[in-house]
Amino acid sequence: MRETGHKPPSSIDPRHRMPDGHASHLRALHRIIIADHDDAPARFQDYLAAGRQILGMSVGLISHIVDDRFQVLAAAGGGLSSGDVFPLAGTYCAEVISRRASVALLHVGTDPVLCVHPAYSQFGFESYIAAPIWVSGRLFGTIAFMDRAIRHAGFHDDDIEFLEMMATAIGGAIARQHADDARRDAEAALAEAARLFSTAFEQAPIGMALVDIDGHWLQVNNAMCQILGYDEPELLAIDFQSITDPAHLESDLHLLRQLLAGEIPDYRIEKRYIRKDGRPIWAGLSVSLVRNDDGSPRYFVSQVQDIDEYKAALDTLEHQKRQIEAANQRLERLAATDPLTGLANRRAFMARFEQELTHHHVCRDSLCLLLADIDHFKAFNDRFGHPAGDVALCAVAAALAAQLRSGDMVARHGGEEFVVILPHTDLAAGRVLAKRLRQAVARIGDQPRAITLSIGITLCRPGAATDDLGRAALIAAADQALYQAKARGRNQVAVAVAAE
Repeated sequence: MRETGHKPPSSIDPRHRMPDGHASHLRALHRIIIADHDDAPARFQDYLAAGRQILGMSVGLISHIVDDRFQVLAAAGGGLSSGDVFPLAGTYCAEVISRRASVALLHVGTDPVLCVHPAYSQFGFESYIAAPIWVSGRLFGTIAFMDRAIRHAGFHDDDIEFLEMMATAIGGAIARQHADDARRDAEAALAEAARLFSTAFEQAPIGMALVDIDGHWLQVNNAMCQILGYDEPELLAIDFQSITDPAHLESDLHLLRQLLAGEIPDYRIEKRYIRKDGRPIWAGLSVSLVRNDDGSPRYFVSQVQDIDEYKAALDTLEHQKRQIEAANQRLERLAATDPLTGLANRRAFMARFEQELTHHHVCRDSLCLLLADIDHFKAFNDRFGHPAGDVALCAVAAALAAQLRSGDMVARHGGEEFVVILPHTDLAAGRVLAKRLRQAVARIGDQPRAITLSIGITLCRPGAATDDLGRAALIAAADQALYQAKARGRNQVAVAVAAE
């Protein structure tokens, strides 16, 4: 036989009037509430003793439900002890938690479901009455009383309501205890934070300062004084604006205004201060804002790190980097330049030739390749000497370069041979330019004898192969055309037969 479904404590009117016979029950409850107990366990035992006496039950307990575990907070009678833990499903209190309301059982042995319940099998409790304990709006646990005797007289509504009032009082005491614990923890944490801040502030290896909204120093540590070269009283008598490099002041003040307006949470900059001895010093500055409870600005927290040596080292590294980059550029130019004529060398020609062929293949455009050779150059060297030959090579190189368009390229291919790349050029235009090159060389003066040039032309048509074999075939075709020009008497232009 069971009685369940009683209303939760939130629906109890504390002004409810019990019959006069229960006035002693209310006085007992009031006595416990106002009593000065040493601790929570003593208070819980006082509730359990009063409940056992008033309800006529031999066992009482107060529990805390965590997930699916039933933990005993306080117990009186029945062999249970504080700290005992059971699976919630193995207790009568599972029904209290499930229903979130009071439960009363009169004779468990006659209940076809509860007679096989683990709690009945283990403890043999026939009668049971319990109410949920609510703490800050959440179901915390239960207060329950039980007995191995059958409850023939049943439980009255007054018994349930008295138990629920007791549960409400216990819930309030637990909530107050939680609040007191939280307050003490917060106070301890606040005191520890203040101690740690004070220690960190004074012993920090970097400059630390509290600065008021107008920029005056409120508190500074020793590291700040050392960085800026001022004694503490001297710093506290001025503001940060007066020792900031004028070139950096406006940017600093702009960020402060943004910080005060709530547009940014903090800021970090590199700026220059002016030390007491007049020497500028680079510093890394971090600034955050502390506000009052109403949100109004209170003061700034500034951290200053001396980065003067770092900035000097950075400037040195940047200078060295520029020097290395310039040296690398010179090396790249040297690696791609013929040291005698100043033209591109064979390596640079091959790289450009591959690039132009790839572009030619994608854009379906024409491209001409010219191979030019100074006529009878060996005889020139044999008769006039290699120094004169070098002068002649340089003169030819200058004459060729002067005739080319901005996108064209001339390179020394080896010895007295030159190669010319003519992008976006068909065969007719290539012939015109080759003729102009030959004529420019023929006009060279100030040489021991006249210099002439033989030129071979080949055309790379749209769609032609551009792989290694294709490039080799084009160079071979231009070389064959050059051979034909020489065979025809030199000082002329010939076109590869395959190209026509």
